[in-house]
Amino acid sequence: MLKVSRSGKVQLCFLVAAAALIGRASASQNEATFDFDYGFNSSAISMDMVDYTDSAGTALRGYFAYDNATMAERPAVVVIPDYDGIGPYELWRANLLAQLGYAAFVADIYGVDQTQGPALNMSESGRLSGMYNMNPDLLLDRVSAGIAEVQTQPMVLPNSTVVIGYCFGGTAVLDLAASWPAMTDGVLGVMAFHAVSGPSAMIDMNQGNPIRISVQQGFEDPSISPDDALATQRMWEDMGVKWEWTWYSQTVHAFTQPQLVGPAASAMAAYNAIADERSWLALRTFLLDLFGYITPQNQYANTTVSDSMGAMRFA
Repeated sequence: MLKVSRSGKVQLCFLVAAAALIGRASASQNEATFDFDYGFNSSAISMDMVDYTDSAGTALRGYFAYDNATMAERPAVVVIPDYDGIGPYELWRANLLAQLGYAAFVADIYGVDQTQGPALNMSESGRLSGMYNMNPDLLLDRVSAGIAEVQTQPMVLPNSTVVIGYCFGGTAVLDLAASWPAMTDGVLGVMAFHAVSGPSAMIDMNQGNPIRISVQQGFEDPSISPDDALATQRMWEDMGVKWEWTWYSQTVHAFTQPQLVGPAASAMAAYNAIADERSWLALRTFLLDLFGYITPQNQYANTTVSDSMGAMRFA
């Protein structure tokens, strides 16, 4: 086994994250009032809150969204929230994924007794995300509980789950991938969006790890420097991991969050429409590839997604 190095020191990562949060002091308020009701047909999507527990019996409550036009089995995508837990942004991303035909589940990391989303104040969200980041066993237990829960749903295909995460959640999914074979039953890959650090130094990674890894990162986001990224990439390469890492130029932290514009944006955290759109397209291709709906042999052929998917709506 090779010990994974968290390239940027944890304190530095969370100083950077704290600086971004200062710039986002009004961002949570914007998330509370931003209109996330677009990109999906709400009448065709079932949206349910699901109660479940982690291995210690801690009460958790996730969000489950799926296209209710069919009860046919479909792949699952688990969403790990950013630093303030489950909020309107994460529910929106799940609804978009449900519109594409996936079973989407937003995992609860903080628990039902913890205020989450825009109502969670900045200092408490920083404390919570830092605490879980320094305790990867607890963090991954909560992540794996969400994975296990979605896999119990009758419309979810076995062994067909991808886990994605934003900010704090982006780092969590990199830790999840590093933990294989533990915690990863049925997981084919992970994608991290503007992660606040690389995988934890407290996790030993095994040679031949089959979990596919994709990272979508702003080049101007100091959370992970290019040198630190290169060290992580070299480690993954040495371990035989299939990985991809996309940098977006002139892009800072939290670039996928459309509410971070105008006064809500800062020099550290701001929406970038091009990076958001390109990274979302990267996710769609990543999912289609991992779930076997496109392959290198047919992706350039004159074949549409609907030809491969039949009644499933992945277009």
